[in-house]
Amino acid sequence: MRCIRTATLLTAAPLLVAARIAHAQSAVARKPALVPVRGVVGGSDIVRTARRFVGVPYRLGGTTPRAFDCSGFVRYVFAKHGLALPRTAREQVAVGDAPPPGDSLEPGDLLFFWGGRGAQHIAIYVGHDSIIHASSSAHVVRLDRLARGTNAHRTWFDERLIAVRRVLPEDGVRYMAAGSSDMSLTSRVAPVW
Repeated sequence: MRCIRTATLLTAAPLLVAARIAHAQSAVARKPALVPVRGVVGGSDIVRTARRFVGVPYRLGGTTPRAFDCSGFVRYVFAKHGLALPRTAREQVAVGDAPPPGDSLEPGDLLFFWGGRGAQHIAIYVGHDSIIHASSSAHVVRLDRLARGTNAHRTWFDERLIAVRRVLPEDGVRYMAAGSSDMSLTSRVAPVW
């Protein structure tokens, strides 16, 4: 009986390995490779990149995906698209333009918050009253609500928002799925070589 089980396991093992390899290959095939291309970077490009880092730990002075602080996170996300920003929130507030009064926020806008000595916290506007930022209180990169509406209590962010800067659209690097229709010869974007 023991010999039969061993023989069954020996013949089944290669089949299990082959099945796992096939499953892994199909998973890779379902997720197309991203190709960097030169073009106009918009807010949706920045937000898509920023969302990849949700859950990364917060650390004061952090500038890499091992750990970010708020300005290091924003700088890193923009750098992934070939867009250089200064290092600190206090320096970053001088970049870009303030949207005209009455303009609504757009995805990719930079939001600056009061912290006792001017702009001491920065977030990226995602859309639909949401921001993404490296939170020192939650200790991770996360999404938060900017405001809770007119009848509810105001959020920390809503109470301390002191500046909005719009730096997009801007020429830089976008990431597109290999073989997508945007990669055609008639496209207005060129591969980064």
